[in-house]
Amino acid sequence: MLRSRPLTKGLRYLYRYTRPRAYRHNETLWPFVKVRRDAQGRLAGCDLSGVRGPATMALDQLPRAIGGDAHLILSGPSVAQIDYAQCRMRTVMGVNGSIALRARHPALRFDYYAMLDAGFVKKRRDLVAEVLAQDLVLFATPEVYRWICLLFDRRTVRCRIALFEEVHQRAQRPRARPEELEAELAADPELVLFDARHPIHAHGFSLNAARGLFGGGTVAYTSLQLLAWLGAESVYLHGLDLTATAGPRFYESADAQLPTALDRQFAGHIQPAFRQAGKLLGARGIKVYNLSLLSRLGDEVFEKRHWSCLLDPSAQAQTSATR
Repeated sequence: MLRSRPLTKGLRYLYRYTRPRAYRHNETLWPFVKVRRDAQGRLAGCDLSGVRGPATMALDQLPRAIGGDAHLILSGPSVAQIDYAQCRMRTVMGVNGSIALRARHPALRFDYYAMLDAGFVKKRRDLVAEVLAQDLVLFATPEVYRWICLLFDRRTVRCRIALFEEVHQRAQRPRARPEELEAELAADPELVLFDARHPIHAHGFSLNAARGLFGGGTVAYTSLQLLAWLGAESVYLHGLDLTATAGPRFYESADAQLPTALDRQFAGHIQPAFRQAGKLLGARGIKVYNLSLLSRLGDEVFEKRHWSCLLDPSAQAQTSATR
């Protein structure tokens, strides 16, 4: 019953028209989800009425000791060009359908994973089930956690789930107005605000994920903040193509693609957020490399490198000779 589309849709409409507009972002949580917070107001846990879901953990319980290189594997079609059997990668984070790579490269191991799209959880249960069965840390929003609880048996969940939220629209709290966000984050060294008055979402970069993250129009932006907070000294971005015209995601077929807003939001939302983030991370000594040579993000945002830079030196020379 809790999974019923007519019921959930009806409850969203009821919530929408009986609550102030500032609470609109909570419509997918009411009335089943209740979040728990610590003494500092940070997200500490999540409970679902009528369902016993898998255990969750607060972000500040995680060790932040990545050090060295970290790799963020996204879903752009350019990922299919990378031979992961030859790549040297120490710490790996995936998002959404990245786990599908294990069908081609069974030895590929993910240490971290991020999901913020509940639609993906509902429509690609096969891939989500594989993520939940891995020994990794899954970063999820309360809405994503809700659907994991409803669609999967908690006894099949092997991963650890850590909850996060966005700074400007916290779970079960009113959405912050631009002037409120500016006043709250003025000169805050951990939540760096770029543009509170952006028409889609406030632009910024979080250096403390436990206090919240900024949305940048794509899960890649969320994940970059997580890796920087976890202590990565350099980040390699795999499959950051950022255009739907390049073709379907590497794990999709042309006739079975989930919708994307990349092309619509790129110029006004995604690109400006990444550009500002690149400057901030560069000033902090964190190197970010874009392994998608055809990415819509230019070299002025993140330096582009061919994926062969991940090979042993001898293999690099051989790959360069054949390119």
